[in-house]
Amino acid sequence: MTHIWGLLLTTVYLEESPLPSPLPEEPPIDPSRITPGLLGGLSFIFLIIAIVLLYRSMRKQMSRVNPDLPRGPGDRERAADEQMTEEAEERGSDEPPKT
Repeated sequence: MTHIWGLLLTTVYLEESPLPSPLPEEPPIDPSRITPGLLGGLSFIFLIIAIVLLYRSMRKQMSRVNPDLPRGPGDRERAADEQMTEEAEERGSDEPPKT
């Protein structure tokens, strides 16, 4: 019985939505003629200009950084971590550090 209903539904579905046929007057699309167009070209140029401006701004800001700044709290913590790591490597074991 379910086979008959499936066949009936398939027939009704195919009759109400016929498969589209290609129009004879449309030429096939040539892949070598597809281009990004004006909007794609302008977007690409905008991105290139934005990258150049951001790069110049970054170089300008980096040149203002003083390399002789005093060490901050993050630098002290990093130095302590490096020292603990070196001590652990010298011990060669998983023992906790001696404080």
